[in-house]
Order: sequence, then structure tokens, then C-alpha cells
Amino acid sequence: MGAVERLVSAVGEFVDTLDDTQRHRALLPFDRADRRRWAYTAGDRTGVPLWMLSRSQTKTAFRLLAVLVGPAAFARATAIMALEDVLDQLEGGRSERRHSRDYWLVLFGLPTAEPWGLRFEGHHVSVNATVAAGELTLTPLFLGANPATVRDGDQVVLAPLQIEERLGFELVHSLSVEQRSTAVFSEQAPADILTRNQPRLDKPLESVGVPLSVLSGGAAITAAELVRIYVDRFPDMARRPVADDLRFGWAGALEPGTGHYYRLAGPRFLVELDNTQNGANHVHTVVRDPGADFGEDLLAAHYRSRHAGSA
Repeated sequence: MGAVERLVSAVGEFVDTLDDTQRHRALLPFDRADRRRWAYTAGDRTGVPLWMLSRSQTKTAFRLLAVLVGPAAFARATAIMALEDVLDQLEGGRSERRHSRDYWLVLFGLPTAEPWGLRFEGHHVSVNATVAAGELTLTPLFLGANPATVRDGDQVVLAPLQIEERLGFELVHSLSVEQRSTAVFSEQAPADILTRNQPRLDKPLESVGVPLSVLSGGAAITAAELVRIYVDRFPDMARRPVADDLRFGWAGALEPGTGHYYRLAGPRFLVELDNTQNGANHVHTVVRDPGADFGEDLLAAHYRSRHAGSA
């Protein structure tokens, strides 16, 4: 079974479980403006929430998510969702929004006709799929965690994004003095990822940081592993953002425990990590494809092809 066919099968399995009320919420036209209206804060979404589904339906929704993202990203996402109940306890259980089933799934169009897409989203998880011209794209892809690290004394109990954090620190410390002075563009980290939940990255971020192409030795190895961690959030079945001509930029503290931020940026690849909130124990990460989020380039090719075919 091919890449898109696997996704189509998983979507069909999920849709077949829905009753009429659930279908009304979960199945929407493709050309809705809110297809690009993504978010990583808690709150109501377009679509059907997991809390409205039965146990068997929820398992089907998770099987769909497991097809959408790579195995490690699926593990991260489910751990992040479980953290909602931990966060609820830390906040005194006051919010109805804080629970592990407050995640929503919506289809924009159906696999019977391209283009179509879907979104799996809730607090700190946003996976946005678009299928057009026979290809699947998955950006923006956001994963965050609050708390970023749960400890038992000095031991880590749970930290879904600790590899992304650790490799970032390892990379900035592996740079030469000159390279680090180029990489660190601010002593103060921003309060959040700079692109937030913009639907389009029409204006590129300032070109800062050290080119990965000039790195060697341990720094080059660490940089390659850091890029791989983010690229592997996407399964082999999906088109992956092109990680070429990247720069590594850093802002904020050079040690854990104080606000810090980094980004990997190139023409068709953008990663941001920010950990500044809640005493630098609240992390946000995102992977984007500038100019092609939500399958923008695939859709353009699809519509050109359709227009040419009708000429």
C-alpha cells in the first residue's frame, strides 16, 4: 500500500465509526478559511473532540494520528496529551480545559477527491495535513509541553521534548568562540516562538546565526542529529521540508533553567524552540515549510494541472 493510500485507509476507518452528529462536526468542506486557523493554546476547535468519542472510536483516532506522524513524534504527542492531566493538578484542577481528551480531529474535504486535508489539534499539539497532487504535507507541525520536565527529586520522570532541548544546548556549546558569537543573536530569549500561529510565513525571520555548512567535527555531528530529530517527526510517507542552507541561531541563557530559544532556518525549513515560560519549564517547538505550509505549493500545482486539463 502506497503512502497516501495508507492515510486514506486510516481516515476511512475513522469516518466509518462516526454517527451523524459526529460526522456533522468532523467533516467540513476543504475551502474553509479556518483550515489555516491553527493554534497551540487550549480551547474549543473546529471538529469533533476526543471526549465526544467512544473508547473504540478514540483508538481509531489515535491509529490515524500514528499514520500521520513518525513513531517517535507519535510517542511525543501522546505523552504531551497525558501531561494535560498533570498540568491540571499543578493548577489546582480549576480548568475544564485541562484533560487528555481535549483534542480535536477535523477533516477538510474527503479522500474521495483531492485536495483534502485534516487537522489533529489541542493544547501543545497541532498536526496539519494536506493532500494534493498525489502528495502529503504536514506543516505546520507543533509540539510543546507544560511542564517541559517532570522530576522526582533529581530524576526525570517525563520530558517529551528533552532531546530537542539537550541537542540545542550541546550544539551551542560545541561551537568555537567565533561561531558562538555569530550564533547568539540576543542575550534575551523571546517570550514565545516568533512565528506564533501565523497561517502564512509571508515575511521571513531575520537571517541570523551560524551556517551549519561551516561546522566541523563534533559541532557538525550534533547539528546533523538535531536536524534529523525534527525531520523524523514526518513519516516516510509524507513530503519532508528541505533542510538545506540552514543557519543555527540562539537567544537567551546558555544553560538550562533560564529562558532560551533557538532556531534552524533555511529557505524551505524552519524550526523554532522556545522555553521561557513558567520558569523555563514550558517548551514550544514548531517545524514549518516557508512558502509551502498547508500544502500551498501542492495546491498551486493541483489547480494549475486542473486548469490545463480543462483548457
